Amino acid sequence: MVFYECLMTAKNTAHFNTLTALMKDVSLKIVSNGGIVRSIQNHGIRQLPHRFKAKYADRDGNRYYEKGRFISIFYDASPNVMRQVEGILNLDEEILRNTHLKAKNKFMDVNNVRENKNQYVQEILMEEEEPARRK
Repeated sequence: MVFYECLMTAKNTAHFNTLTALMKDVSLKIVSNGGIVRSIQNHGIRQLPHRFKAKYADRDGNRYYEKGRFISIFYDASPNVMRQVEGILNLDEEILRNTHLKAKNKFMDVNNVRENKNQYVQEILMEEEEPARRK
């Protein structure tokens, strides 16, 4: 399984219940396919770097948004599940943009097999060499 971070930008006019239902759908998709949802974070409504255009106009006729609600989901899942989650988010009208990133994790360095790339193994090797140099 791969550790992913999904950062999405939703419309600032989206209702709390709608976004909660979407997060439940995404979490259910991840968990039902053997993944683990580590965290869901709401970063609040912020100014967007530029005007975002929604796929469809809302009830008030707004199609362009200068503010958006940022939400992050951290989860472990297979790449196939990540594509399914992207599909759910792409079909939702309340989501303006979404981005999936492979999140960094401290345990990734520990699990690294190559000794020359693993900083923890390098520190131990340096500590073992220091007493030999002093003699």
